[in-house]
Amino acid sequence: MTILHRYILKELFQFFTVSIITFTFVLLVTKVFTFTDLIINKGVPPSAIGLLILYTLPYSFVFTLPISTLLAVLLTFLRLSHDNEMTAIKASGISLYQILPPVFVLSVFAYLCASYMAIYAMPKGKRAFNELVYSVASERAYAGIKPRHFNDDFKDIVLYANEVDVSGKFLQDIFISDKRDPRLSNTIIAKKGVIVSDPEQKRLALKLIEGNIHYDSQDMTSSDTIWFSTYELSLDLQQLAKTREERGIRKSEMSISELIAKLKSCKSKDIEYNLYLMELHKKFAFPLSCIILGLIAVPLGMQTKISGSPGGVSFGLGIFLLYYILFAAGKSFDDSGIYPPALGIWFPNIFLGALTIFMVRKASREEPIKLLSLFNRLSERLRQLVRSRDES
Repeated sequence: MTILHRYILKELFQFFTVSIITFTFVLLVTKVFTFTDLIINKGVPPSAIGLLILYTLPYSFVFTLPISTLLAVLLTFLRLSHDNEMTAIKASGISLYQILPPVFVLSVFAYLCASYMAIYAMPKGKRAFNELVYSVASERAYAGIKPRHFNDDFKDIVLYANEVDVSGKFLQDIFISDKRDPRLSNTIIAKKGVIVSDPEQKRLALKLIEGNIHYDSQDMTSSDTIWFSTYELSLDLQQLAKTREERGIRKSEMSISELIAKLKSCKSKDIEYNLYLMELHKKFAFPLSCIILGLIAVPLGMQTKISGSPGGVSFGLGIFLLYYILFAAGKSFDDSGIYPPALGIWFPNIFLGALTIFMVRKASREEPIKLLSLFNRLSERLRQLVRSRDES
């Protein structure tokens, strides 16, 4: 049994490692264009991009660990069944329950990793990610100014420059529409401009040289024009700080103790209370899916007639999609306040957990599972149709 357990465990961890690397890479690839734009157009150093990627990894692992566990177990037992190794194991008098320990080891390992990511690493990672984004935005707020474009990166200010140097600090032939004061509409024209930044004081200013300011009142009843040799237009970065302070710490960035403190501070069990309670339960419920999905993959792999890894991966993705749909549906039901907040979050685990017990017992008795039998017949019919079309 020890040799058999080591053999199955080795197979499981091989598929698990490949799956988690692949899916984590896929999730990161979706952010490549954003990171590339930050490096090329915003002047963000690659070291900062590396930290941003590092801070997003815990969030990625929360999703990739359950699906990697599911695929590792499913592909392992699909291969064992397809190569008739499961038949040889059963013929040796070894029951299904005797070969489950390796699956438990992998599933519990993935569960512990996912729990650590969801409870500790992900809140810290998200908070550090937002802190770094704010810091980069403060230091590089001017780097996005492009020549011959109407740049609206600053609130209520539209800036146009005919020429901008590589650093983004020196501008020529400048046109500015300033609508920060609702009572006035200011139009500024200048020959040259220099960006002066002070990230520590959260201050950014545009020093304009040789130009004029044209003022129009809101009702267009009065106007005035002022000529200047130098004029400093404040692009105060306090707006970034204000937006960040108003946003506050998001629920997903809170630790367990912060969520519990927030729940205790709520005066009534309203929608806001339910949202905090759901976030607390989600940190424990979602990692548990590693164990449930890992165990349900055993009977699926034994009784599903799918040949080849591509078919197994597609089938596994479908099972995970079903779990995620149930999870999202339960969360939306909880948002309405009709059901207890914890019920919708834990419902996918309860439902699939009961289904897992049923299917494992069926598979241990070598009894066919009707739903899988129907799936096998449909997939076989589909293969015959594809084969007949290829032959014709």
